Parts: sequence; structure tokens; C-alpha cells
Amino acid sequence: MLAYLALAGLNAMVVPVGQTGYQNAPDEAAHVAYVRSLAHWRLPTRETSAGPFGYEWHQPPLYYLAAAPLLQFGPHAVRAFSIAIGALCLLLIYRTGRALFPDDPALSVLAVAIAGLAPAHVAILSSVGNDGLEELCFSATLYALIVMLHSGVNSWRAGWLGVAVGAAILTKATGLLLLPVCLIAAFMLRRVGEKPADIGRAAVWSAFVAFAVCGWWFFRNERLYGEWLPLRAFAESFAGTVTAAKVISGAVPIPGVQDWSSYLVVVALWTFKSFWAVYGTARSALIGAPRFLDDRIYLLLGAASACALAGLAKAHFSPRESFTQTQRLGMRLLFICACLVAVAFCGFVLRYFQTQGRYLYPAMLPISIAFALGWRSLFPAKYVEIASAALVALLLATALLYGIIIAA
Repeated sequence: MLAYLALAGLNAMVVPVGQTGYQNAPDEAAHVAYVRSLAHWRLPTRETSAGPFGYEWHQPPLYYLAAAPLLQFGPHAVRAFSIAIGALCLLLIYRTGRALFPDDPALSVLAVAIAGLAPAHVAILSSVGNDGLEELCFSATLYALIVMLHSGVNSWRAGWLGVAVGAAILTKATGLLLLPVCLIAAFMLRRVGEKPADIGRAAVWSAFVAFAVCGWWFFRNERLYGEWLPLRAFAESFAGTVTAAKVISGAVPIPGVQDWSSYLVVVALWTFKSFWAVYGTARSALIGAPRFLDDRIYLLLGAASACALAGLAKAHFSPRESFTQTQRLGMRLLFICACLVAVAFCGFVLRYFQTQGRYLYPAMLPISIAFALGWRSLFPAKYVEIASAALVALLLATALLYGIIIAA
């Protein structure tokens, strides 16, 4: 946590405030413009958001509403608010890991290290933008569902689940992905012995609370744009963004891209790199181009990721009694959530050339816990703590190198 706060504070201090092309503070000028609009008691619309930095008008307002009172102290105060949100994300990762694996506290610590030392993730959590709050809402939802699987359903837990889901939808449209996650969780609750009537009452109460939080946003959009989500209006304003078709045709040249297969390879490679560490400089920010660390760093991170996947496969095929029913169902739920986020991202990049790993961050809790579980499952018991320390050392070294580069 201290390392996260130090790296986040460094990024918040050295990255120029209110720019839009820096990969470690993406679209920040537009997010600041949204916050400034709400600070003047104006909820932005397509018609009132003219200018180069008005293109985030379509975003739901929760993050900006919460940040608006801080803008009087300057954009750095809003960045500090984002850092605090990130700290809560890490705490929820820890608590969810402990709820799933109470006999292995080191797994939760390792999961926090993965999320808290990934430089690009820390950079996003230390800039003005709604990504961090969306991740927090996803993490809170998953934590609430895991607790229900472990300890049962009651109206208190169902109410907080509704708050988390409603807040996620009121933060970014991606929050709608939590609806199928909650539906699948309802079937899982039946498998652990919850009564259908109790599940039904909890579902109705959660839905009511969620709609009470975010329902007004849909009615507003229907009145202004004729649709619950302003997707058509957003597509029109997003028309200037580089599309996959333009990249593949060569109208927008990207090194290494000649056809769809090479396009997908480049997207996968750049997304992997930007998930872990990406930044911008004054020159690259002019065109929004990403800058990466030395390729050897990503080779090490790729090898570590491959080991984690191998460990997950080993855990999956381990004897059934190695995990409790709650652990198996909980990990399946996290896996489903991560898959939904990944599928939504794939649909996006098939239309637009947006190779930004941050779009996977709503699933950072499932990703980090799965990574930690896979890593610790791969090694024999007598080496597992040494291996975990080695992974933390790699992540810390990457974070320190990243900090030195962006501060230079």
C-alpha cells in the first residue's frame, strides 16, 4: 500500500495536469472539463459540450459529482481523490481474497501487490477520470457476492449490492456488465443452499436499490436523446477516432499491421504492454502515442503471466477436495466477470483502434486474485513463499523503473 501511494503520488505530481494525450493520464482534460461543468451546477450535454475537451459529455456523472467539490482546490486535489479511490480498490482486493482463501493470507497480499504495483494501473488511479471509481464499484459488487456465497443472503447485503451495482452504472456504461454477473450469482446461491424465496426477495431489493441510484440517468437520456444510453449520439461524436478498418486498409499506418490477423496481434501485444506499463511524453502526447518500457521488462511480465496461467490450469485439474464449494463458485464468478469485461473490450477494438489495457481494469480484482492463485499453485509448498517474493520484487522493480522514467 505504501508503494502504491508513493508511486501514485509521484505520477500525480510529475504528469502535466489537464492534458489529454498522456497515456498515464488519458483524456484528463476532458474529465476535468466535466468536473468543472458540474462545479458550476451544469450537467453537460452534447449541445453544451462544444470545444476540443467536451467529448466526455456522454459519461454518467457519479465520479464527477463526487469530485466537483474538490476542484476549488485545484486538479491535484481531484487526483488525490482518485488515489484514495485506488486505495479502496486495493483494500477490497485484499478483503475478497481473504473471504475466498481465509487459510492463505499471503495470497491476498500477493493479489494486492499485483494490482498496487502495476505502473499503468497506478497511473490511471492517480489521474482525473472515472476508471478508478468504476473499478471500485465492480470490486464492491464482487465482494458482496462472494460474502453472500460464504455467509448467506440477507436484506442488508442485498441492499449494499444494489448500491454497488447502481453506482457502477452511474459511473460508466460498463457497469451494465454486472447485471449478468449478479444473475449468474443468483443461481450459484441456490447451489449453496439458499432458498429460492430468499434469493428472489434479495434480488428484488437489490434491483430496487440499484434503480433508485441510477434510474434517473436513463430517464434523462431518454428525454434528451431518445434512448436510455446515448449510444447513437456518442457514436457520432466518436466518429473521428481511428477505426480498425482504417488501420487495416493502411489509411492510418500502424507498424506491423497488414491485415486482420496482424491487426489482432498488434492489438493483443499493445494491450498487454499498456495493461502493465505505458506512459507519455510531451512529444508523444501531441498525437496520443503510447511509450513503453524496455521489451525485456514485458518479456519477464509475459513469462510471469504464462506461469500464472499454468498454475491456474494446475489448480483447475487438482483434486476436487482441494477447494471448498464456495471457493470453486467464487472463482467461477470472478472468471465470468473478467470474461465479460474482456469480451466487451474485444468488441470495442474490433471497431476502434484502442489498444488500452485500462479498459480491462474493471476486472482488476478477478485478474489479480486469479494471477496470485495461479502463481502460488504452480510452485511446490516449500518454494511458494520464495516465488511469491520474487514476483513482488519483479513488480516493485518495474514500478521503480517506471517512476524514474516518468520523473526524468
